[in-house]
Amino acid sequence: MTNINNILVGLDLSPMDDHLIKYASFLAKKLNIKKVYFTHNVKKYAISELFQEQLKDLDLEQIIGDELSEKINSSFDADVEWDTLIAEDPYTESIFNHIVNKYYIDMILVGNKIDYEGAGVLTDKLLRMVKCPIIIIPETTQNKIENIWIGTDFSRSCMKIYNNVDYIQKNTDAKVTAAHVYHIPAQFSPYVSDETLKSKIKKHSEERLEKFVKRLHKPYDIAKYSLESKESSIAEKLVEYSQDRGADLLMVADKGSNNISSLMLGSVTDELSTSNAKIPIWIVK
Repeated sequence: MTNINNILVGLDLSPMDDHLIKYASFLAKKLNIKKVYFTHNVKKYAISELFQEQLKDLDLEQIIGDELSEKINSSFDADVEWDTLIAEDPYTESIFNHIVNKYYIDMILVGNKIDYEGAGVLTDKLLRMVKCPIIIIPETTQNKIENIWIGTDFSRSCMKIYNNVDYIQKNTDAKVTAAHVYHIPAQFSPYVSDETLKSKIKKHSEERLEKFVKRLHKPYDIAKYSLESKESSIAEKLVEYSQDRGADLLMVADKGSNNISSLMLGSVTDELSTSNAKIPIWIVK
């Protein structure tokens, strides 16, 4: 079972911050977090030269730190120690990586701005750089974990997810669903009917999922879904089904069964990190 003691929350002085702070507060209470670090990277190089003269005597780090502390005090109600870390670096992902290593961070929270402005480039870079799990939080999220869906592809990387699930389920008593998405080939053979093809692939997928879940030997029940995907991608199918069935959290591994190198990110995870999912996506590393 994987314990989560210290979490890092990335803030950027946008309306998304309030959602992240409240979700961090929720997680801190539910998962018995020991300490929460809130960080913001001041990119002075991005400030126009037109304002350099007016800003030269201002302590931007102090001003921003005070603003963040005010936000946190109004939205963070967990009885957990927290701190703000203000940095100044051209590369925000490098700052995150430094903090993760220095403060023994077990998990990172970042925002997924569906309606707010933001490109999500940072999340993509973080997934390739840091070694701890990342939760991508949309502004539409509800602060609850009662129904967890897990993208399951039977790989060794996928097994890691369930170590995290053990910890979450123990603290939340949430329902757990293992979901496997299988593909139906557009054209297989003129000698095999579409109906027979679909039936055999579906049965094979269900049998593999059943065996996989049994091998886990978990003390809690795990529901099982085998999902056909022909027109949509695996990521799209996982998001669609999990949301339609009331999931509060979708968990996936950073790499899947087709992983070639430990430095590569799985294509499903890559797509999920930039998707418009309306529930948090927990990427296990």
